[in-house]
Amino acid sequence: VLILSSCRSSKQVATTTDNLKAKEVMWTQKVTSAVVNTGTVTSKMNIELFVDGKRISVGGNCNLKRDEVIQLSVSLLGFMEVGRLELTPDYLLLINRAERQYVKVNYSDVPYLRQVGIDFYSLQALFWSDLFVLGKGNKWSESDFAVTRAGDKVVLQSATNSLLQCSFLVNVLSGLIENSSVTVSGKTRPTGLIWNYEHFVALGDRQFPDKMKLGILDSGKETSATISLS
Repeated sequence: VLILSSCRSSKQVATTTDNLKAKEVMWTQKVTSAVVNTGTVTSKMNIELFVDGKRISVGGNCNLKRDEVIQLSVSLLGFMEVGRLELTPDYLLLINRAERQYVKVNYSDVPYLRQVGIDFYSLQALFWSDLFVLGKGNKWSESDFAVTRAGDKVVLQSATNSLLQCSFLVNVLSGLIENSSVTVSGKTRPTGLIWNYEHFVALGDRQFPDKMKLGILDSGKETSATISLS
């Protein structure tokens, strides 16, 4: 009886594990098949900043080339570039033309980014509404995620490290990510980055986010930016 019971329990554990793996594969594939994952996106951009109770609106351009570059350019009066943020797999570049200053660093040269595993591919995923796992670049797998149901949504939570926790709120019907969050583990108050996708536009047979709101939560204070692309 003990032997038979043991065999039956082992089969149940194996079946449960297989079901969990199947669920993870299904939802990660559903998300990746819904969003644009190749090519180049070029757009006019408007950024509305909310800092210390004040709102500031600036225009510019957004140029994204999958797996190569993220370039955000801020302009004055619609034609004179005053600042640029450029991210590639190798470096981060920030240009302040008004003050004639720039900073260019490798991700590995910034201790915090290196420690928590933030790189170009995790930042790219936020702009393209995609999944990511900190520290794994573009080489994550389905087994890096845990899947839970939350009403009419699904939450995909990526593998954690000691500092940050990443989760993705997914629409059950469309497979589109509605919210990505990167929060600091062990905090009594939510602290981190919340990235909401407020609207998508069709590019071919896929969807691309053309309105995004990112918020930084820190000790109850909120700083946010809404990026609108046209």
